[in-house]
Amino acid sequence: MAKFTPDPVPVYTEEWKKNPDAEMIVFCGREMLLRAQQDKFSFPRAAELDSLNLSTALSIGFRNGTPCFAVEVPSVPDELSDGMRKVEVRLAVGHLDADAFSAGCRAKELLHWRRQHRFCGRCGKELGESPDDVALVCPFCGERFYPQLAPAVIVAVTRGDEILLAHNRKFLPGIHGLIAGFVEAGESIEEAIHREILEETGITVGNIRYLSSQCWPFPNSLMLGFTAEYLSGEAKPDGMELDALGWFRADALPPIPPPGSIARKIIEEFKRKHTKPCREAGQQS
Repeated sequence: MAKFTPDPVPVYTEEWKKNPDAEMIVFCGREMLLRAQQDKFSFPRAAELDSLNLSTALSIGFRNGTPCFAVEVPSVPDELSDGMRKVEVRLAVGHLDADAFSAGCRAKELLHWRRQHRFCGRCGKELGESPDDVALVCPFCGERFYPQLAPAVIVAVTRGDEILLAHNRKFLPGIHGLIAGFVEAGESIEEAIHREILEETGITVGNIRYLSSQCWPFPNSLMLGFTAEYLSGEAKPDGMELDALGWFRADALPPIPPPGSIARKIIEEFKRKHTKPCREAGQQS
C-alpha cells in the first residue's frame, strides 16, 4: 500500500534532476499538471517535464520511497506528453489516491506559505531556509516563521430525516453544500459552529458531534467536520454568503459537492444512514 512520508525539512533544491523517476507536483494557477490513468490521476515523473525548463523545486516528501517535489510555473506548453493534462485543483482532489492527496495538499500549502512569507515580519529582511525543521528563518534577527493553518468548521445540520443544505454564492450554479466557516480569534470550535450557523441561516443547533477532518489547501484550511441537530428558528439564507438553502431528505438531494471533499463525504454518510434499503421483488414486508 502506497504511503506518503512528509520531508521534515522541506527546502528548494535541484536534487530532483538526479532522479528521473521523482514525482513532480506541478501547479499552474488554479490547475495541476497530472497524468490521467483511467479514472485516477497521478503525478508526472521528472523525466517527463523537460519541456518546462524547471530549475529548483521544493522537496515535499516520499511516496513509497519515491521522492516528491513541488513547483509553481507561470504556464504549461499546449503540447504535453501522452496522458498528461492540466486539471482544476478542486476537481483533481477527488481523483487522487489518499497518499497522493496528502502529498498534493502539503505541496500546495507550503508553496502558498513560502510565496506569502518571503520577508521577516519583524525586521523586513529576506527570509532563509531552516536547517532543521519546517520553518523560514530571518538571518538578521533570528525570528522563525512556521506554516499557518486556518481552522474551519463544516457542519451537517439535521432535523429528523432531513439535512440542511445551502448554495453559497461562490459555488457553481445549483450545487448545495453544508454550512461552513472559519474559526475566529478567541473562539472555541463549538462557539464558531453556533455563530456561523446563526449568522448564515438564523437557526440554533445543539448536540454537536465531531466526525472527521480534512486538509483543504484553498489556500491553507483545516476543515473540521461535525453534525448538529436543529433546535429552533426558521432557516433563511443570509443573502451575503448564502443565496439559497433548504431542508432535504436523503432520497431528494440537490446537486452536491464533487467527490474528494469532506462535504461530499458527510452528505454521503447522511444519505447512507437515511436511505431505506430496497426490498427485493416479490419479498413480503
